[in-house]
Amino acid sequence: MSGSIIHEKSASLELARQISVNSANSPLKLFTQAKTTITQIFKNIASYVDYSNKFLEEVSNADKNLITDDKYKDIQQLNDKVNRILSVISRDHMKVVFFGRTSNGKSTTVNAMLRERILPVGMGHTTNCFLQIEGTDEAEAYVLTPESDEPKSVSSLGSISNALSREKLDSDSLVKILWPKEKCRLIRDDVILVDSPGIDVSANLDQWIENHCLDADVFVLVISAEATITVAEKKFLHNVAQRLSNPNIFILMNRWDATAYEPESVESVRQQHLDRGLEFLCDELKLCDRKQASEHRMFFISAREALLSRNKDPTASPRSGFNEGYQERLEEFSKFEHEFEECISKTAIQTKFEQHTNRGKEIIASLRETTANVCNKSQILKQESVQKLTEMDEKNSFLEHELRAMTESAKEKIRHISEDVYKRVAQTLNDEIKRLYTLIEEFDRPFSSDPEQIPLYKRDLHHWVEERLGSNLQSRLHSALYTSLNSVHREIQDRVKLVLSNSERKILVDSIVPRSDFNVSYRLDCSNLCSDFREDIEFKFSLGFSCLWQRYVQNQKESLTGSKRMNELSSPSLLHSTNDLLTTANNISLLTSKSGLLALGSCALIWRSVGWRVLGVVAGIYGSLFLYEKLMWTKKAQERAFKRQYADYASSKMKLIVDMTSGNASAQVQQELSMYFAQTIHYVDMEKDDLADNMQQLRKDIDQLLKYIDKGKKLRKQGDEIDNELREFSKQYLSSDSIIAASE
Repeated sequence: MSGSIIHEKSASLELARQISVNSANSPLKLFTQAKTTITQIFKNIASYVDYSNKFLEEVSNADKNLITDDKYKDIQQLNDKVNRILSVISRDHMKVVFFGRTSNGKSTTVNAMLRERILPVGMGHTTNCFLQIEGTDEAEAYVLTPESDEPKSVSSLGSISNALSREKLDSDSLVKILWPKEKCRLIRDDVILVDSPGIDVSANLDQWIENHCLDADVFVLVISAEATITVAEKKFLHNVAQRLSNPNIFILMNRWDATAYEPESVESVRQQHLDRGLEFLCDELKLCDRKQASEHRMFFISAREALLSRNKDPTASPRSGFNEGYQERLEEFSKFEHEFEECISKTAIQTKFEQHTNRGKEIIASLRETTANVCNKSQILKQESVQKLTEMDEKNSFLEHELRAMTESAKEKIRHISEDVYKRVAQTLNDEIKRLYTLIEEFDRPFSSDPEQIPLYKRDLHHWVEERLGSNLQSRLHSALYTSLNSVHREIQDRVKLVLSNSERKILVDSIVPRSDFNVSYRLDCSNLCSDFREDIEFKFSLGFSCLWQRYVQNQKESLTGSKRMNELSSPSLLHSTNDLLTTANNISLLTSKSGLLALGSCALIWRSVGWRVLGVVAGIYGSLFLYEKLMWTKKAQERAFKRQYADYASSKMKLIVDMTSGNASAQVQQELSMYFAQTIHYVDMEKDDLADNMQQLRKDIDQLLKYIDKGKKLRKQGDEIDNELREFSKQYLSSDSIIAASE
């Protein structure tokens, strides 16, 4: 018997090794791969959301028209949502709940699947609470109880969860067993196994389901083959089906090894259990069809034999041997595990990752829509800005052209007005110089020949001439001058207003008025001009030799001047100067000699011709004339002589400053018009500067919008890539074709 057992044990170990080899291709790997893939996708989504948030934050701060505050706030919350999803994915696992009546072998089945005796087993009611086995990266296993976070040894599990323990927990309590992942393939592949107390020990099944079963992917109902499915088990599954849509349920007819003692009734009992199970799964719960249920949902096993065959210590002696037909039961158990692994992997992927995938697609769609709207609005704003920039550039060119044209036109008009003022002032001043004798005669002030009074009289006369002459010039030129100035002012003003587009600046241009205190200054400064004037008001007899001599000399000078001018036209300048000197010297010498001889000759001739009487008469007449003129040389005569001398001198001097005075008046008018033009054209410069600033700002806005468009395109491309990743994930792991391919 023992040899048979050893032989059978070796065969079972070979089968176990074969199963271990095939575990590398376990369907559970699909869940692990899907979890790794969806985790990486959501990391990409997190990066995408973070980049999008920064982009949209920049957009929101720069331009509120591109994205609304509500939309921006919604997008800002996506970071937390993605992080929560990533946190959930990291905790996602495949969860299977084992349930049934007490002593049906639930814990033994779990141990057999874990290939090691972890959960306490024994006769009667053993498991008193929920036991959850999950993986840990730690090297040693430990236990966590509800009332404490302090890890406990696995050896204490018997006293913690055993129904026979005096300090037992409530049936609704959950004890977590953290088992090293390296020791068990199921645990390593993110499977969590939950062993439950018998459903016949508590009536509070709804609370069990709420607390421990709503996130389960697979339910395994363990039934003793020596009995049948009970009302309590049906009620539990009905409650599960009400809370979960289409739950995945496996039915295990455990302790099928007992049929070895009744071989004649094996098939009939099997069919009986099969019919009742199919009736419950297919007709009552309507979870699947009968063929699928019979082939993939109901299994006849012996958990005890499976656990014994998978004992890691081949030298250990089992408590009992294997009954006949154990090989088929081990294969059935392996088949159950394979179907279970396929089911839980596919179910967990769909129930857990499909929701994440859809949420990821919604997040990507929301971001793509938002960035697309930002890009579209940016594109529209860019086009509008480009159009505005083109219009502004055209206006700027127009302003530059008009500015040049106005400047040239203003210069020409100012030059024309200045020349006209020059001519008018020169003409008027010459006219006034011609009337200077009359103007001086109008000067009325007591005259005194006293040398001390003459300078005072001169000073007053200087002031009188300067004031009256300036007043005459002002009265004669003012009206025509200001008419011309106002005409130019209006023309400049109208031309500038036509260029300006800003109404406020047009008003400011209208407010510019020429200076009311502007007057052309005609200051002649007679005091300095006639400072060299020396009057000669001493009495001089008109028939005296000195007067006659002066008249003669003056006539000679005039004749010499005429001869000099004629000679200048016909001979070189050096010759002219030499001839002038010789001629003048000869004339003077001739005049001197001839006068003396003539006087002596005349006297001798008269003396010899007429005698003393006639000579006396002539002398009397000459003396009378002298006396008459002497008596007539009064203050009035002296004043008239003084004014005549002053008029002659002032006229000659003033003729020299006609050009200077006219130029000065012309310069004053030119300066006044230039100042007015500069004041008005300043607003054109301001408009041009504003236009340049607006153009510069528009260029910056266009550059910024181009950056938004470029970033938006990159984000859209990145979103498309992530969306393709999600579609590929759905196609690979969530579609019906992927499920069929995975099962094959």
